[in-house]
Amino acid sequence: MSDHGEDAVPEWVLDRITSRGVLDLSGQDLGGEIPAWVCQLTDLRVLNLANCRLTGAIPPELGKLTNLSVLWLHENQLSGAIPAELGQLTNLTRLRLEDNRLTGVIPAELGQLTELTGMWLDGNRLIGAIPAELGKLTKLTRLGLDRNQLTGTIPPELGQLTSLTGLWLDGNRLKGVIPAELGKLTNLTGLWLDGNWLTGVIPAELGQLTNLTGLGLSGNHLKGAIPPDLGKLTNLTVLRLDGNQLTGRIPPELGKLANLTLFGLYENQLAGAIPPELGQLTNLIRLWLDGNQLTGAIPPELGQLTNLTALRLDGNQLSDAIPPELGQIASLTRLRLDGNELTGVIPPELSKLASLTVLRLDENQLTGAIPPELGKLASLTRLRLDGNELTGVIPSELSKLASLIDLRLDRNRLTGRLPRALRGLRLEFLVLDPPVGDVSPEHQRLVTESTARLGDEIAGMIAAGESKTVEFKSTLRVNLETGKRDKDIEHAVLKNIAAFLNTDGGTLFIGVGDDGNPLGLDNDGFPNEDEMALYLSDIVDGQIGAGAFGSIDPEFTSYLSKRILVIRCMKSKFPIYVGKDERFYIRINPGARPLRPSEIPPYVNDHFSAPAPPVEDDPGEIA
Repeated sequence: MSDHGEDAVPEWVLDRITSRGVLDLSGQDLGGEIPAWVCQLTDLRVLNLANCRLTGAIPPELGKLTNLSVLWLHENQLSGAIPAELGQLTNLTRLRLEDNRLTGVIPAELGQLTELTGMWLDGNRLIGAIPAELGKLTKLTRLGLDRNQLTGTIPPELGQLTSLTGLWLDGNRLKGVIPAELGKLTNLTGLWLDGNWLTGVIPAELGQLTNLTGLGLSGNHLKGAIPPDLGKLTNLTVLRLDGNQLTGRIPPELGKLANLTLFGLYENQLAGAIPPELGQLTNLIRLWLDGNQLTGAIPPELGQLTNLTALRLDGNQLSDAIPPELGQIASLTRLRLDGNELTGVIPPELSKLASLTVLRLDENQLTGAIPPELGKLASLTRLRLDGNELTGVIPSELSKLASLIDLRLDRNRLTGRLPRALRGLRLEFLVLDPPVGDVSPEHQRLVTESTARLGDEIAGMIAAGESKTVEFKSTLRVNLETGKRDKDIEHAVLKNIAAFLNTDGGTLFIGVGDDGNPLGLDNDGFPNEDEMALYLSDIVDGQIGAGAFGSIDPEFTSYLSKRILVIRCMKSKFPIYVGKDERFYIRINPGARPLRPSEIPPYVNDHFSAPAPPVEDDPGEIA
């Protein structure tokens, strides 16, 4: 950067400064480093250089602009350390440095900015500990330190920030316990600690945060029981405790959280029965309890959750019959009960789930015949009933499943022939017990191919290459040429997910090159797959909307000795838009194409019957 004393302030800049001392150049393509003349504008109250394609370091001389109350440098490509001199801006009320490439530690001097009401340092590459001095910023209402590489423990001094409404520490490498002092932050509406390396138990004191609408503790190493005190958080809409090592029973008190829409307890070590009280959570759109050690029957009360789009109880030890009441969940798009010890017959009432795209009842002990009523599930793309004790013939009514691509009925006791009517289905995967009689040559070939690649479905899809329904991406967030996080890479993933949802569905592979060769997931730099899954969930919820996640099914698997992420996308029931500018993409062969504004209304009218859910804008505008 050149000498700040020599560069004159351009006339056009002086013309842009308002009588209130506001200079807003956000969105201007300034490029290069922060101009030297900026540091001469000592009378400024507001400086907004957000999204200006700025590079280089933040000049320490900005610390001379002591009249500043607002400094926004977010969404650039700034690098280097945060200057300690910014601690001299004691009139500052808002500081936004997020989504840059800043490195180094958070200066303890920022603890001198006692007028701050909002500070966002998220989405950088900051390291080191969170300074305890930040506990002095008692006027803070929002503190965003997420998506960095911060280490050390969460300072208990943050419990002094009693004005906080939002605290984001997720996506770091923080260790140690969750300080009980955070229970003093009774104005919090959002507490996000996901994707760290936190240990110990969930403090019961968090039950004091009765204004919380969102609590994220997933993707850590938390142990012990879920505190029943969390049942006091009756304003919660999102509760994420998944991907930990929690034990004990699911507290029935959680059934009091009547405003919950997203509830994740999957991939823990929870035991005991599913509380029937969860049937009171009638606003839920996602309930994931998979990957635990839950036992007993599936409560019929879950049939009251009529807003659910995804119900996952797979990978537990559940027994007894499938409640027919599950057929009342009309919004359900995915139902996974596989990998349990369920008995009895398949309830014909499941045929009422007209929106269902995935039905997995495999690897149980189900008996009786396949209900012909399942042929009414017109949206179904995957039907897996394999690994049970089903008897009787294959119903010809399954031929009505025009969207079906995956049908697995093997390892049962079925008899008879494959109905001729099924020849009209465009199946990509068909597995039956031999011998199979009276099938078309095409179906016989498909059975042979499917059986040969049983357990290797992924290999077959990748070998076929990219198409209208298959897309490869090398990474989720990192540019392989620079080795750095790149928003364009992330956006490419999101736009293809949206395009699949807006068209006819499809599968996105992360960790696979354009040539189909596996690259693995290491390039994205996540410490584990749980954190990568959490990151995907966050960017989908943040850039597309929480409603979209109910139509995608992410799964980690191995391919040619490399770990990859497979994201199966179902066709959405409503139009899906990406980002604050609400771009609308459709899938072509292959690729995602944005529609022009004039093209969107007729496409939406032809393809959807419901409007898109509202997308919540990011807070914070210049006063």
